[in-house]
Amino acid sequence: MQDVSKSYRGRGHEPLQALRGIDLDAADGELVVVVGPSGSGKTTLLRCVAGLERPDSGRVSVGGRDVTALDPGDRDLAMVFQEYALYPHLSVRDNISFGLRARKIDAPEISRKVSDAAELLGIETALDRRPAELSGGERQRVALARAIVRAPTAFLLDEPLSNLDAELRAFMRAEIRGLQRTLGTTALYVTHDQVEALTMGDKVAVLRAGKLEQFGTPSEIYDRPASTFVARFIGMPPMNVVPVGMLGPGDGFAGLRPEDLRVTPAAGATLAGKVIHSDSLGHEVIVHVAIGDEVLLVRCTRDGAPALHSETGLTYNDADVYRFGADGRAL
Repeated sequence: MQDVSKSYRGRGHEPLQALRGIDLDAADGELVVVVGPSGSGKTTLLRCVAGLERPDSGRVSVGGRDVTALDPGDRDLAMVFQEYALYPHLSVRDNISFGLRARKIDAPEISRKVSDAAELLGIETALDRRPAELSGGERQRVALARAIVRAPTAFLLDEPLSNLDAELRAFMRAEIRGLQRTLGTTALYVTHDQVEALTMGDKVAVLRAGKLEQFGTPSEIYDRPASTFVARFIGMPPMNVVPVGMLGPGDGFAGLRPEDLRVTPAAGATLAGKVIHSDSLGHEVIVHVAIGDEVLLVRCTRDGAPALHSETGLTYNDADVYRFGADGRAL
């Protein structure tokens, strides 16, 4: 995508800017995850790539070919939707083969492609069943198989795991990542879940209000956030971002990861405050420490967490402090 912008008409006919000059490049064979909060423009971006929306300005290219003005069916892309979009009256076999039959592919070739995709995804025994007879994970696999048989230039996936429970989501994350590596097909994956972004993507694009805040590898995004927004959005629990004056002289903002803060006695500590809340995660505890008007999150071991409502001190290494300007951009 080169300088792609897209706006819509609001209820009062005022323009609503969904995308603002997006520059994004997925290399051949990469899985690029687009992540951001609701309303950040993720799905609009994907729909502009798919051809379901036409950008107001800018250029979309696939495999070096300008597809900006092409219809969706001429872009050689396969899309997997959040709601699976399966035909309820058709068998799994017919759902997978629907697009191939529409393109008048020879029957033996269709049969081979469907069998190969079903075997790859472990749904061979479900080919004669209908979607209503399948679990959520099986329906997701059918939607993936329907995309795979197309052998497209790239896959587009729009929050494909959002309807699954937590355990199945974790399993399917690994399944989709492994499948994409096996096929070697470029993929653009949209999600609001930063865990999916960090665990699945070769590259991660962080969107905010239609703008690209940062684009890089998961390690680059986590280790060198480009703004206070990225710093707070990527990481679980999120980075603590406070005015620089809380840690020493200066202007702008400072960031500290919860794992880089250590609990010490309150007397003589660099920072001192009161424990107002604790989140037990079994093997560790996230402690919320109120210091003046700020609340800092601290990752503690189960045995090392201070008691609720107790006074506690916090220390840190200067090398672990992230620096941001008054505009919120990294220094």
